[in-house]
Amino acid sequence: MKSTWIGMVICLTVLGAAGTSFGVVIDFAGGTATLSDASTVTTTNTGLWQDIVDYYTEDGMTVDFIGAFGTIGDYYSINGLGPYNNSVIHAHWQSGMTSIVFAKADGSTFDLNYVDITSNCVTGGSQADGTERSFITTSGGYSMLLPSSDWGFDFDYYGEVGDGVARLWLDDNFDGITSFTITSENAYCFGMDNFYIDEPAPPAVPVPGSLLLTGIGLAALARKRRTA
Repeated sequence: MKSTWIGMVICLTVLGAAGTSFGVVIDFAGGTATLSDASTVTTTNTGLWQDIVDYYTEDGMTVDFIGAFGTIGDYYSINGLGPYNNSVIHAHWQSGMTSIVFAKADGSTFDLNYVDITSNCVTGGSQADGTERSFITTSGGYSMLLPSSDWGFDFDYYGEVGDGVARLWLDDNFDGITSFTITSENAYCFGMDNFYIDEPAPPAVPVPGSLLLTGIGLAALARKRRTA
């Protein structure tokens, strides 16, 4: 009986640890944007601060626009396309912006596991043509070419239909970094959303991990009962 209780305690401890997450998802809603006039606003999924954001903080992460002011908010609801009610980060590189830098406010290391790309296209408000040269580069010097992506979510703009969101899982080159930088050589419209920091993204095929752990725990208890 004593061994059975010990097994149950171990099982519950494992389940509790599995349900605990220390990561965050930077989704550009509920954070603080410092604007071009030094005022601050709390971002929402319906507001829009276009070409006036100096830098942004959310859940301990700082996002700094270098070279020009950036955009945060429900960008894809403009021009009657929506409302989508989804806040994103957006940049027009030809406006003078040179990079967007992400780092923890306390300077500590983190893992970047997953991101959404909402726009990566040469022609603004249009479909990508495959020649886009946008990159994400870690503090360790590893650089990845980002996939092309039509403007916005699933949309109808100038008679064109978008490809929605390009979902990008990142490998261990993005683990243990102190910052990452986004740059582009030619993408006029560039947008991203949902940066998973220190938190694995949902798998492509959902796996009920807690149920799996429960099964393992119960199997261990059954095996102990048979051998007791």
